[in-house]
Amino acid sequence: MKKFLTLATIAACVLAATSRTASAQSQTDEVMAMNIQLTMVIQGPTTTTRNAVSTGVTVVNVTTRDVINALGAATGNTFNKNAKLVLLTPTNSLDYWLWTFQVQDGNVAVDVTGFFSHQPGQSVGSATLNTRNGNAASTDYSIDSFSVNDAGGFPSLSLHFSGGGFTTTSSHGVVQHGQVVGQIDRLTASVSGTGDYQGNYAVVTGSISANGIGTENVAPPIVTN
Repeated sequence: MKKFLTLATIAACVLAATSRTASAQSQTDEVMAMNIQLTMVIQGPTTTTRNAVSTGVTVVNVTTRDVINALGAATGNTFNKNAKLVLLTPTNSLDYWLWTFQVQDGNVAVDVTGFFSHQPGQSVGSATLNTRNGNAASTDYSIDSFSVNDAGGFPSLSLHFSGGGFTTTSSHGVVQHGQVVGQIDRLTASVSGTGDYQGNYAVVTGSISANGIGTENVAPPIVTN
């Protein structure tokens, strides 16, 4: 996310730099559980009776589970009902270009980053810093864009969405025994836009959120010029 250079973000950068120096061979990613709740309004059929001609709409509720099922069909996987859609981002950094999306199903993790995109808007925000223990907290507000789209080399998804809206991103440190030992982030967005469901054009509204649920160690990304 685009953030102002506040005391809170300065502290977060210091913590991240210290972590990278201590462990250059690995990277700790925050795991954020995704929650997608969309309402798709689709054009319905026209019916004719003796005295009237009427045209209606069909309302389809799309949840995270529906998105996971669509991703499974496109990637050739059958995910069980407990599978999670997660966002991975380096700890102490919500920079959108470092985001990785996965469907985690037990010990299996399928990368689905290519099916998602996010464009952050210019933000305004607030921040605090506890100078005694280094705990930083911040809240940013912006108008962000999101999409669920097809990915190259895979069959088309059965549903798509493109739109955006008011987005809140918050971060705060985790303090144990007077020391900051981690950071928890949360993103919530009220979105609207357009899309399609099983090939039918739809007007869409709803919410997209991501909540930090833990961390995991991963190999550092390969950087090329």
